[in-house]
Amino acid sequence: MPTHTPAPAGRARRRSLIAPMLERWPQLRSFRLRIALVSTVMALAAITALYASTGYIIVQRRASIIDRMLAAQLAAPLFQLTLQTPWSAIDANLNATFAGFAPENSPEGFVVLRVLHADTEELYRSSDWPTDLAPRPASGLQTVDTFEHSWRVGSVTNGPVTVWIAINRSLSNVQLRASFSKFAFALVGLAALIGLLSWYLAGGAMRPVERLTRVMVRLNALDLDRRVSSEHEDREFAELIAVFNAMLDRLQRSYQQAVRFSGDAAHELKTPLTILQGELERSFARAVHDPTLEQGLANMLDEVRRLDSIVRKLLLLARADAGQLHIPMARVNLLPMLQDLAEDIELMDDSRPVRLDLPPHLHVNGDAELLGQVLHNLVSNAIKYGTAGGWIALEARADGQHWQIDISNASEGIAPEHWDRLFDRFYRADQAHNRRISGVGLGLSLSRDITRAHGGALELADPGPGKVCFRLTLPIA
Repeated sequence: MPTHTPAPAGRARRRSLIAPMLERWPQLRSFRLRIALVSTVMALAAITALYASTGYIIVQRRASIIDRMLAAQLAAPLFQLTLQTPWSAIDANLNATFAGFAPENSPEGFVVLRVLHADTEELYRSSDWPTDLAPRPASGLQTVDTFEHSWRVGSVTNGPVTVWIAINRSLSNVQLRASFSKFAFALVGLAALIGLLSWYLAGGAMRPVERLTRVMVRLNALDLDRRVSSEHEDREFAELIAVFNAMLDRLQRSYQQAVRFSGDAAHELKTPLTILQGELERSFARAVHDPTLEQGLANMLDEVRRLDSIVRKLLLLARADAGQLHIPMARVNLLPMLQDLAEDIELMDDSRPVRLDLPPHLHVNGDAELLGQVLHNLVSNAIKYGTAGGWIALEARADGQHWQIDISNASEGIAPEHWDRLFDRFYRADQAHNRRISGVGLGLSLSRDITRAHGGALELADPGPGKVCFRLTLPIA
């Protein structure tokens, strides 16, 4: 008993994540775009993580260096001097020492100095010393936050003299943020560069698939011998190309067998049908005195003629499929054909009004007999499937380098589910599945193949309610 192997959990999870994104952003259905975006996002995430971890290390390292330098300054012999020490010069020297940690051209002092004698008499205070900066009388380094800034403060006592040194950590952080901002801008440019590079690399990876797509687009029934070379391709794409070429081999063999069968069968049936039709016609001529036999032979003769018409159409279609429908090109005026068809409509059913809107001439290059068969098929369909007593219109106009010939009729319309299959062989819409309406569903398919062989097109132009219109387009001669 066959068992169903469930998809791996990881693959199912990825599908559950990707499906809502594709519904929200249909443009992400481009595989190349998704590869470029995923590569860019992953690279950007890795760089951002590196950026964050590096920034954290730099901040901690910078704080440690400032603390060591501050401790070294407090332990220096410079502060073992007397009361006559030039404190303003020491203040300037401290700012010069720590200048590398402050923003350039900052109007605020990065290092401030305060000297007390016996904790009461102030010997010196920097002009930038904040009034609300009041460190605790404790040994070692401490962090003190004021209204505007955060300070790293250290002190040393020499006899009755106490020296306080405070470093503006806020200015140091401003310098760090400026540096990090520059790096962030560089990160945006790097992300754009990675995105472009990912798009280029994804395009290169998709090139074999694009080659396959171009071959598939150009592929038709007469070009099944085309193959794609897998030389110099990567192993995965070489396997895909090999599978595609093998599929074309099977398709070509099957198609050739079908074409040969259709042509051979139609050709073999043509001769016995011709003989059978001749015998029935002679028997019909001799059965004038037996009405019952005469009616039976007439019915048989109609069916044989119908079968002969089918065989001839199949033979013509088989030649078209095999590329052997060679058109002897000659300059043909379709105007007389359309006028004759209009007269035939009036003779067959004078209750149908015929509308004509034709130019003075309709010259095309092609075979008069085959083009006449196309026009006859279209007009015949308009009569058979049109509304009883409804109008039929034959119109033609020039559109650039082509003639557009519209054959339309009053109708209840064609249901939308039939539009795409009207030109399929042996296909008939539901209302046509009636033996009282002659035909087997080959007329439109044959007409389209003949039109294409003439460099034109045949399409259903207007299937709306109340009207059906087939448009024949042929190059102007």
